[in-house]
Amino acid sequence: MSVKNSEVYLPKRVAKAKKVTFESGERSCVIVDDLGMPLYYPNLYLTTQVRNKSNSASTLTNNAGHLGAFLQVMEEYQIDLVARLSEGKVLDPHEVESLRGILQRRLVAQTEGRAGPTYFSSHEYISKDVMHARIGVATGYLGWLASLYLRNPRDSDELPRVIAAMREIRPVSKKRNRINRKRGLSAASASAVLEVLRPGSHFNIWEQQATQVRNRLILSLMYELGIRRGEMLNLMIEDFDFRANRVSIMRRADEKSDPRLDQPLVKTNDRIIPLKPSIIKEVQIYISEYRRAVPGSRKHGFLFVTHKSGPTQGQPLSIGGYKYVIHSLRRDVPPLSEFSGHDLRHYWNERFSDLMDKANVPHAEEELMRSELMGWKFGSGTAATYNQRYIERKAAEYGLKLQEASLPPSKVKK
Repeated sequence: MSVKNSEVYLPKRVAKAKKVTFESGERSCVIVDDLGMPLYYPNLYLTTQVRNKSNSASTLTNNAGHLGAFLQVMEEYQIDLVARLSEGKVLDPHEVESLRGILQRRLVAQTEGRAGPTYFSSHEYISKDVMHARIGVATGYLGWLASLYLRNPRDSDELPRVIAAMREIRPVSKKRNRINRKRGLSAASASAVLEVLRPGSHFNIWEQQATQVRNRLILSLMYELGIRRGEMLNLMIEDFDFRANRVSIMRRADEKSDPRLDQPLVKTNDRIIPLKPSIIKEVQIYISEYRRAVPGSRKHGFLFVTHKSGPTQGQPLSIGGYKYVIHSLRRDVPPLSEFSGHDLRHYWNERFSDLMDKANVPHAEEELMRSELMGWKFGSGTAATYNQRYIERKAAEYGLKLQEASLPPSKVKK
């Protein structure tokens, strides 16, 4: 907030990311103002610099959100970037430095602060990774806009200095700090998941029988196959071969028949995975006894549907609906208080490595099979990411063996 000529300036929310679906089925995102009108330059940037480079809809949405935060800062600082650049100026050093403080705060729906109303929270902060991405998008947008309007700069070195300064205020990624990073499932968490999946389990989390059957089938498929959230939500009945006991994992980006605005996506390669008979039987029971009874479920072929009555009943289960399933586990099963569905994918890889060890499968052959089942490109190195717990366990085991085989224990006199 600022005061000019005794008039109090109150900021407005100038940019919001709005998801849209084109007639072709393509999911996209546009930046609109407080009246819902698209903003010209921000959307031109997203189209030419993000969408046209074949980035996913989620990447486009993330970029739109980050850019919206930067535009909000410019609004609250009363900086007209186009006018500023047209005058041959960019951003002053103190303006760049102030971005460090404000861009680490979460955007809120209503203004906060008595000293100066702002749409940035006074107590909620984003993660360092998100802030790193947010400043990166802001830097890219400023550089792109400058290429259009900074024709006669007052200082030819100013733009490079500003870009360098903005990159400098990005927080340092701590990817090297792996000691406390959570990966996979602990023994207690794994036992809790198996108990939840056991028929007649004392963890009666979901009251309705249909919801209970659906949610346990969701977890069973993710546990047994190690598939991603998007792969599970993207499953269609036609993907199951009930005679051969197989399921196909298919990419369906921009699927017209999918009514979900936030479409779950398959990020891996198409593949066919075998299923044990008991899981195939559970799928058949869910389809024939529970799914078919839900109004609206026959309008599409997606396996998992919303059972709760309301406007979305019968529609494909949304990402939000899936997140609530995971939330209920975290809330009601104490050993799973920090559980993530993606932990099951890490745990699958740990179990697969143990199985390969017992079978004495050569490493190269193991990685071929793992990549095929996970949908990875062979040699991509993704296996190491998902197999970290196993690698650490084996490293510790052989590290101790090396110590035991080297120096003999010293004889210390008491």
